[in-house]
Formats: sequence, structure tokens, C-alpha cells
Amino acid sequence: MKLVVDANIVFSALLSPHSEAGRLMASAWPPLELFAPEALKVEIALHREKLLKLSRLTVAEMAIVEDRVFERITVIPPESIGSHHWERAFDLVKGIDERDDHYVALALHLDQPLWTGDKKLVSGLRRKGFKLLITSDELRKQLGV
Repeated sequence: MKLVVDANIVFSALLSPHSEAGRLMASAWPPLELFAPEALKVEIALHREKLLKLSRLTVAEMAIVEDRVFERITVIPPESIGSHHWERAFDLVKGIDERDDHYVALALHLDQPLWTGDKKLVSGLRRKGFKLLITSDELRKQLGV
């Protein structure tokens, strides 16, 4: 199954490999094909200090965890996404969280669901008729785990 993964799922996996997101990311069968916009790496860099504090990992340990998580994710540069997808994504996230446009644009570009744990984003996008979404609960049920 192909999915676009957003920052809150990746943060959860980084903070606790044993979290639901971490387990699904690591052990789903067949393996999940995960994609993320390049903006994810920027978000992680911006929040690294907080991630280190919350995880109680050393910088070296966090680097190892990040490497393991990113081994599972194909990162897509923004210039690979067509302008029409960017425009549609911005319209969809307007009034919800404009910073999520990268994830929605990539989901539109790949025509694959966005895996997110952001309840506000899920409800807002679904109200606007956006169907390319999946939560961890929905994913778990779909995978039968």
C-alpha cells in the first residue's frame, strides 16, 4: 500500500518506535510504501531539540532512529509536484492548517492517501470533500492488524 506520511506520524515513530505509528511503519505486511514531501525533513530539523527532550535520546541515538525511519520513506522534492496540485492543496488546507499544503499536494500528485494523525486536518479536509486520507486506526483496520 502506498501512502503519503505526514509529520505527526513520523514524529510519533521517532519518539517511540513502539507507538502505533512506529509499529505500522515497521511491521505492516505487505510493507507500506511511504512518501513524504521534502518539507518533512525541514520540520524535523526545526523540532529536533523538542524531539530529543521528549524522547530522552542522545543526538547520536536520534540520528540512528531518524535513519531507520527515513529508510522507509521516499522523499519527494517540491518541484516534482505540479502547480495545479499546489493550488488545489492550498485551497483545501485554507482555514485548517496552511502548513500542511506540502502533504496534501503530494497526496494529490501521487493520487495516494495521506496518512495523518491530525484530527483537525482530517475533519477539515473531509468536510471539504477530500477523500485521500487515512488515519492510523483506519490503516490498522484495513491491514487487519
